[in-house]
Amino acid sequence: LAQPMFLFGPGVKAGVHGKQPSLKELDDDNLKMEVDFRSVYAAILEKWLNTPSEPILGAKYPLVDCVA
Repeated sequence: LAQPMFLFGPGVKAGVHGKQPSLKELDDDNLKMEVDFRSVYAAILEKWLNTPSEPILGAKYPLVDCVA
């Protein structure tokens, strides 16, 4: 299920990241997820906290370009 995620603070790149979900292509009457939260979490771990994300998340996820 899709849901909004908000990040704020001096280390966050401003703007909207990811594409707008389709209102026509639904998953059992729900919006489809466009950005996996684990990709955001991985970006915070690696770019802000300088910590490898794979041991914490159990897999490698693409980093969302949301951290300065």
